Amino acid sequence: MHKQCFITVVVLLSGCASYQPQPLAPLKMMAAYEERSLTNPALQRFITAHRANTTPLWNLSTLTLAAYYYSPELDAVRAKFASGEAATETANQRPNPSLSLPLQYADQPIKPWTYGLALDIPIETAGKRGYRVAQAQQLSDAARLNIGQTAWQIRSRLRSALLDLYAASQHHAIIERQVDIQQNLVTMLEKQLSLGSASTFELNQEQIILERDRSDLANSEKLMLDTKALIAQTIGIPLKALEPIKLDLSDFERLTPQIPDSTARRQTVLNRTDILGALAEYEASQAALQLEVARQYPNLSLGLGYSFDQGVNKYSVTPAGITLPLFNRNEGPIAEAEARRKEAAIHVEALQDQAINQTDSALQHYRLATENLALIDTQGATRTAAFEADQRSFEIGAIDRLALSRSRRAVNIDAMTHVDAVVQVQQTISQLENAIQQPLDGIPLHAQSTEAVIRK
Repeated sequence: MHKQCFITVVVLLSGCASYQPQPLAPLKMMAAYEERSLTNPALQRFITAHRANTTPLWNLSTLTLAAYYYSPELDAVRAKFASGEAATETANQRPNPSLSLPLQYADQPIKPWTYGLALDIPIETAGKRGYRVAQAQQLSDAARLNIGQTAWQIRSRLRSALLDLYAASQHHAIIERQVDIQQNLVTMLEKQLSLGSASTFELNQEQIILERDRSDLANSEKLMLDTKALIAQTIGIPLKALEPIKLDLSDFERLTPQIPDSTARRQTVLNRTDILGALAEYEASQAALQLEVARQYPNLSLGLGYSFDQGVNKYSVTPAGITLPLFNRNEGPIAEAEARRKEAAIHVEALQDQAINQTDSALQHYRLATENLALIDTQGATRTAAFEADQRSFEIGAIDRLALSRSRRAVNIDAMTHVDAVVQVQQTISQLENAIQQPLDGIPLHAQSTEAVIRK
């Protein structure tokens, strides 16, 4: 008898999991981070698996996939999703029976010991386990959708940083030309001042403009460095890994995305991952309410026993005690669950209203920005025509080189205004993309919904 009990205990314990320590070493973590690069073969395979027809250029699409591969923020929500899956497994487990070994001693000389086995089997009633599993599954779905939401936020921040780099690089090139033009103006005025045909005041004014342009040039270089650092941070790589890479920013020069109509827009808004996640949380709150309602009905347990009492085998079937609902019928937890369900429903409605308003606002801003760009382009064309007329006048001697340089400077300033208008249009495109959570470049965001991103 004792041998059988020992064997039973050994078999039950042999299936237990063991603890495996995983200590963190900050120095090793730092070294691994420093080794990250965009030329990593594993990263290249990841990009190819998600977008086989991708170009070798490092543009928004490929850099977004690199961010999906390296981003610790995305790894964190992946881990949370894995925790949700584990919680579903936990909710699906049935309660284990309990085993006891009753032992008694009677103060008598003949067979004083009484020993045996007692098994208590818990029984859940009213479908509690099913409601518990449903709640855990919905929360797991919400965690999975949060991966898509986080993926989109990373893509949005990366696009914003790349747009800032595009604006800074365009401004830098224009300011460089501006410095050259202004330097020529100052040089010409210095010669005219030496000949007595220009005033010191006029020269000083142009020198002030030159110094301001040089300061703007230095600031633009600093801004380019800052935006590159932000891009590297968003991707999850050190800045030095980005320095040898040639970034393709030509996507920001295309300003004619396919804007969805009202029906497609609203349908897309209803498919936003944050709204779908909130809906999953609402369904989880419904399952939680069902669980609390089911808890009005007590669980049962069945006790099976055997004892050897003074040479007599005794068997027993003992129903456990049942909790009597005399003082409460779980009204408090049920009321709390109902309140949480109402709160979840209001949250879904608020998210949907916000998404619709964001989309409407983004469409209006895009329309205004494109109209402003068209107006600036018209003004730029007028300025360019005036400069070409000044060039012809200079060729026939009607104006001097100083006047021609000032006309060229005005054209260059208009180029800066054009870049600002283009950036404004691109910002409204980002605003619209964020509202509908879908790229407007015609390339679907595969990484948002594939299992490969959920489990890298």
